Formats: sequence, structure tokens, C-alpha cells
Amino acid sequence: MQDQPIIEQIAQGLAYGEYSLLLGAGASFGALGGNGKPLPLGSGLRDLLIEEFAIDTEGESFSLSQIYGYLRTYDKGRAHSLLKEWFSNCRPSWQHLLAEFHWKRIWTLNIDDVIENSFRAAGRPLESLTWNERFSERDFVSEQQIVHLHGIASRISDEGENDGVLVFSLSEYAQEVANPRTWHKVFHDELSTRPLLIIGAQLVDEIDLIHALERGSTSHITTGFPSVLVVPNISRFRKDQLESFGFVVVQQDGESFVKELMERYREAASELSELYAPTTPGLSKFLQQFIDLRTFQPHGLYSEDFFGGYQPTWNTILEQQDATFDKTNEASARVLDLAKSEEIFQELVFLTGNPGQGKSTGLLRIGSNLMGAGMRPFLFRADEFLDIESTVEWLKTIPRSVLLFDDFSDHSTTLQDLADRCNEDGVRLLLVVADRASRIPMVRDRIKVEYLDVRNAYWYGKLSDADIDRILDKLHSYGRLGRITRRHRNYQWEYFANAAERSLFDAMSELEGARGFRERVGTIFQSLPNDGLRNLYIAACLCYDHSIALPAGIAADFASVAPRELANLIENQCRGVLVLTRAGIRPPHRMTASLVLRTLQPTTKMDVSLALARALAPHINDRAMRTGTREFQIVRQLMNHQVVLRNAGEEGGRDWYENLRNYYDWNGRYWDQRALFESRCEQHETARSYAERSVQVHRHSFGHNTLGTVLLRMAIQRGSVDLLLQGVRHLTEAKEFRGWGMREHPFVTFFSFMNRFARQWGIAEIPQPLRNSWTDWYREAQYSSVFSTEKGREDLVNWQKEWIQLVAAE
Repeated sequence: MQDQPIIEQIAQGLAYGEYSLLLGAGASFGALGGNGKPLPLGSGLRDLLIEEFAIDTEGESFSLSQIYGYLRTYDKGRAHSLLKEWFSNCRPSWQHLLAEFHWKRIWTLNIDDVIENSFRAAGRPLESLTWNERFSERDFVSEQQIVHLHGIASRISDEGENDGVLVFSLSEYAQEVANPRTWHKVFHDELSTRPLLIIGAQLVDEIDLIHALERGSTSHITTGFPSVLVVPNISRFRKDQLESFGFVVVQQDGESFVKELMERYREAASELSELYAPTTPGLSKFLQQFIDLRTFQPHGLYSEDFFGGYQPTWNTILEQQDATFDKTNEASARVLDLAKSEEIFQELVFLTGNPGQGKSTGLLRIGSNLMGAGMRPFLFRADEFLDIESTVEWLKTIPRSVLLFDDFSDHSTTLQDLADRCNEDGVRLLLVVADRASRIPMVRDRIKVEYLDVRNAYWYGKLSDADIDRILDKLHSYGRLGRITRRHRNYQWEYFANAAERSLFDAMSELEGARGFRERVGTIFQSLPNDGLRNLYIAACLCYDHSIALPAGIAADFASVAPRELANLIENQCRGVLVLTRAGIRPPHRMTASLVLRTLQPTTKMDVSLALARALAPHINDRAMRTGTREFQIVRQLMNHQVVLRNAGEEGGRDWYENLRNYYDWNGRYWDQRALFESRCEQHETARSYAERSVQVHRHSFGHNTLGTVLLRMAIQRGSVDLLLQGVRHLTEAKEFRGWGMREHPFVTFFSFMNRFARQWGIAEIPQPLRNSWTDWYREAQYSSVFSTEKGREDLVNWQKEWIQLVAAE
């Protein structure tokens, strides 16, 4: 792809929905303002303001920000009224072409509404936001999100009140950049790793963006698509500087570039349509989430030492480095039979077992086998949340698709929703998924038996005789038998069968080098040369212990380097220690992360987790929580009250949560976990205050469930019937809340705590109406989809059995 002309690379990236757009003043050239005159741009606006307010500059040169800063104190209302008149209700010229592309997100430095009106004229739905509004993911694939980093004039009141919407002066620049809750932090992180097309911005006077630009872009490494600046005139010095930051500079005016890009884009979209189907926003969104293994060209800096015990990559499969195990062959045969079937069904084929036993490799090998059989395998990238709407649209359009998920329990709730949606719409869904055996309880609790019967999972455990033979043949062909190279085949076979007890991970980790894998990873942390790299490594391990890569922009902050320097850093100082991929930074294997974290002091882990939670705060909003973005998944794990209590203790944990209050005080999840933390420490009154706060600031089922949990713990501790009744009332609120769909939590809390109260204080202490309500709760749970899983049904039976025994013993 790097050999293609740059405009063809951009066109292909646009066809796949990869590019965001950044607009500067030049992108509004030719448009008319609300007063019917050409929009004043850059220095032209400065000159108009000087003329309009008769400012005597005495021949001295001033910038727009200086003139605007002066007018804010001189005649703010009139200045704002003029800006609203000039920059509202604008009429686009060539800018309507921009509405024909599907942008991941549009950023603009302009205060006019040219881009909005371009989309409105094209009949495209949009969401227009300003820099000081809370971060929000797009709710609908077809809806174009437009973010004004300097505000928008149409938001100015008729009386000329700005209310902090516009940003021009130096003081306003400083204020917005310092505020961690603005869109600027999100822009900085996105610019680091995602391809961006910049039109009409010189990137010289935008003080608030200087830091982001100097941090640079790694999108050409992580995605294969470069970030590009289109500008008609630029000095050699400035061009060289931007290229050193990782940007490609195209010297051309915006209008002619966009017209040429449109031609190339239509060609790329046509090729995509021939490969799949006519391009739509939904289909592009699907291709942003999934890798088509038939055409995939890996990007990033991967560790390729598969035989050294590191995570398999697609290259591992393409280069035939893997030995195909019996379980992989069995699962592959099942998948191929299902894939060739003409029936409509929704089914998950599950690969599981202990860490390091070949599940991920088996998943990729099954993808390769599907390709060989003419099927269409798609691997979930896991760098965004799963979008159900676009996935269903894709499966309707391309019904022979097979979806592959590694670490699938992280997405199991969404996959359950996807399966239900496909079932309702009569859409075929075939998933091949892999995850650790330790996560099976989570899977059983979330996936209905009709889609996944865990008893029929393919277990990667002890190596079979045939597995050992295949491994030895493969290692011999690559010259990687290590310390058993010159031994007889019988000895080599005994090494795997007896010395390693048929464990793939144990055998491979001890095969090469004087020290085993477990011992080697324990020394990695100490060998890193500085605190920045050590913090980066810890942060990456904290994330990847839960199978999530650390976003590259945030990773750069931990290493105290610009994102553009990350590639060199990993290549030269962290080779084999850290990996840079599209999803972010991670250690070479999940086992590495788990083993390294065990060697660290709890205080060290908590210090890094605190900095990580702060860095992620701008990326968390209601939709991120509801859909489970990777940023939210990281924060959810970091905030877990049990983890905080275990690693930091009571006092340290309180300090940890308090240090995050200014970042997350709006967030119900934060107050929930803080309440549960205090409740675990038996500080129930404090816990109740925090739980009440959660319900106040962010009303949802989880908040009421947490408050109910705290009240019920207090009730059991004190034998208080009044607290018991209050707790159940909040559980009822949680059960009946439908904002994010029905959840199992209030049922679990009700049944378990009612039984505990009855055991400790006697069932006679529970008021008769409340005892009678047990039957209603149980009946509702029986018919609820949240208990349609195998584990859910078992739990219901056990709770009822204990309750009946308590009633009988009264």
C-alpha cells in the first residue's frame, strides 16, 4: 500500500471508513456567510474586526487572537453579534463534496456552519458538538459527528453572549487545553494513531494544537493509512517539520484535491462493492471493526518469535509456523459443516482451555481453513466496541460470513444481544470464539444455552500423542528444538509427554535458554532503562492482563515521548518486550502481563493505575459505558473495588478514589465502586452516601442495585427490617429500570441477601408481604432472558432450594 500514490491510499482508507477530517479556515474558502458576503478567513477576519471597531493599530501587526482578546473586554456583546451574523447560516460552495464521504469523525477549527449545511443539503443526518461538551461516541452509524474545537458562532445568543463557546484569545486557548474534559484531549489521542485528512489549516497559529502536532502521528504504522495535510503553499522548513512528525504533506488547494479525491474514492468504493456489496456507512463500519483475513496485510510492530512463547499473529499462520492440534481439526470440521449449511441459525463454536495452550493459534488456523474452503472469515479487531446494527446489516448482505473473536468473554454481553437480534431478524450468525477456561463462569452467565452449550466446547488441555508428533516435526523444520536438538526422537517425545506433563506452554517456555519463560519475564521490568518505560510497561500489562491493548496516545504519555517516537522506542529499546499494533501497545503475550504484575509491589501498580484512569477520563461517557468501549473496559477493571482494596488497602484505596473525583464525579460507575469499596470495609454509612450520590448523578439500574446492596448489608449487620425493606425497594427500582435493558444484578442481590438475612436472623423476622414477594421475583426471573443461560438456571434452582429449606425450618 505504501507504494500507491498518496491520494489512492486516502481513497482506499475512506472506502473502508478509516479517515477522520480536520478542517481549517481554508476549507471554507468560496462559501458565503450569513450576511451574503464571502466568509472572512484568517487574517481577513482580523482586518474586518479592526475596520469595524476602528481599532488604531498604529501600523503594528496583531494576530486574530490578540484583536479578539481586546474586543472581549472592549465591546464583547457587539463583537459576538457580528460573528454570529457573519458565520451563521452560511452557504457552501464546493464544500458539499465533503458530505459525499463517510468520515469516522469530522473535526473543525472553524466557527462557521459551512460543513453542517453541506451535510444538511445532502440529506445526511449529523450531530454538531462544540469543544466544551462532554465526549460522546456516535449513536448511529449513518450520523456524521462534527466537533468544533474552537466553538461555533450559531451558539451565540441573540444578545451576543458567548458563554465560553468561542475560542480565539490566548487565555481561552490555555483554558481549553488545561481542561481534561474537553474534546481536545480526545483529539490529541485520536491524532496519534488514527489517519486524519487535514484541509485548509496551516497548523501554525492554532496554539491549542501545537502539542498534538508535535506528538505526531503513527497511523501509517498502526493502520497502514497515513495522516495527510493538504495545503496550497508551505515553506520547505514547515513541510520538513510536519513530515518529521509523521504527516504527509500535499501541496494543492482544497477544492481541486477533494474533486480529484472524489474520483479515486468512487473507484475504490466500486472495487469494494465488487468484493462485498454496495458501500454504505454500515458496511464501512463493519470493516472498521473486523479484519477480512482473505486480504489482511498486518500493520504495526509485532513480535514474530512465535516459538519463543509469544502471541500468534496472522503471519504465524501464513508462514505455517503452527502445528495443528487435534482439537483444532475437530473444531474446524464442525465450523466448516456449519458454514456450508443452508440453514438459518445462530451458533457459537467455543475454543477454551488454560492460558498458553494454543487456543488463539487454533482460532486463526480455523480462519485459514475457512478461506481454503471458499468461506469469508472476519476477525474482530477489538480496538472498538462491537456495533450491532452494522454487523447485522453486514450479515444480511454477506450471509456466508464467519466471525472470529479472541478473548470473547469481554464482548459476551454484546454477542448475546447480537445473537438475539439475528434470531429476531432471521439472520444467520456463525461465531468462532476463544477464551480462557477461567472465564467460563462469565460466559455461562451471559450466553444462552441455545447459542452456546459450554459442555460442547473444544478444550485445549493436555497434548495428545499426535499433537506432540506435529510439534516436534514443526520445531525440527524451523531448527527450534533448543536444548533437546541433538537428543534422540524418543527423548524429545518424553520431554513433551513427561517433563512438561503434556503442557504446551510449559514445554515451549523451557525449551530455549537457561531460564524458563516465567523467570525471564520477571526480570524484564528491572531491565528497562528509565521510569517512563517502566510505567509504560506496567500500564500495558495492567490493560493486557484483561486482553486489552493500551491506546498508543496514552501509552506515549506514560513513556514521556511523542507517539511518533513510539515506533523507534519499541523497535530499539523494547523489542520483544512491547508490541505496537492498531489497537495500541501490549506485551507479546497475555501470560507475560499476568506474570509481570505478580512481581510488582501493590503500591506500584496502584500509582500507575491512577495515572492511567486519569488519562482515560476524557474518553468515558454514557455510550462508552453502555456499549463497552475498550477505554471503558480498562477503566472498569481499574476501578473494581475488590482490586483496589486488595492492592491498596483501606487508606490507600480511599486516596486512590479521591484522587479521581475531579475526573469521574459525574460518573455513576465511579460512585458505585467507591460505595462498594467502603461497604467492604464495613463503613456502611459512608458507603450509603456514595451510593445515594451515584443514583443522584447518574440514574441507572446499577446505581439502584449498589444502593440496595449497601442497605441490605447494613440490614444483615444490624438485623434491621426497615433497612431490609429500603434495600429491596431499590432493588425493585433496579429491576424495573429499562434504560440499558434488563440485567441480572438486582435478582442476584435479592435472592442472595434475602437468604442471608433469613439464615442469620430467622425467616420469621422478615415481614410476610416481603416473604410473599419472593415468589413474584422468582417467577419473573424464571421467564426473564437474563436467566436463560445454563448457569443462570442453576443459580435460580439453588437459591430457591435454600429458601424452601429456610421456610420449612421456621
